[in-house]
Amino acid sequence: MENADMELITEPERKKLLWSLRSDFAWVGKKIPESVEIDGKEYRLRGMVRKLGEKEFPEPEETTEIRALLPELEARAKANEELLETEELTKAEAEALYEEAIGLLRAVMEFKDKLAGKGGEDSAEELKRIIKAQKVADEKRWQQFIKSIK
Repeated sequence: MENADMELITEPERKKLLWSLRSDFAWVGKKIPESVEIDGKEYRLRGMVRKLGEKEFPEPEETTEIRALLPELEARAKANEELLETEELTKAEAEALYEEAIGLLRAVMEFKDKLAGKGGEDSAEELKRIIKAQKVADEKRWQQFIKSIK
């Protein structure tokens, strides 16, 4: 019997991860990576997001650093997506690539929201509430439709 860490990802599993990664709000509720290394420099992403969220307005140096970091984070997430799409991976490797990519996208959205003067994580929570309310409304409409055709 193969070790679970050595078992290759199946095509349906790969497609499911890619679909999830490419969905509009895939990053909502996902964890930001503790840190990420880009071009030999380590960025403590989770701490950066937390620190930025505690301030009403970011310092100019922070803004400059974040604006320079955003394309790097997006490129890293895209590279992970491409690896997930094209490489022969174990389930563990695929899951790790997915989790890092989705976390990087979440960090990007948090940074963009804060730079735009929005609430960051609070905005994500508000978005979850809006989506949930929309799902409830959709379900009610569906139930009414079903009753009307009976």
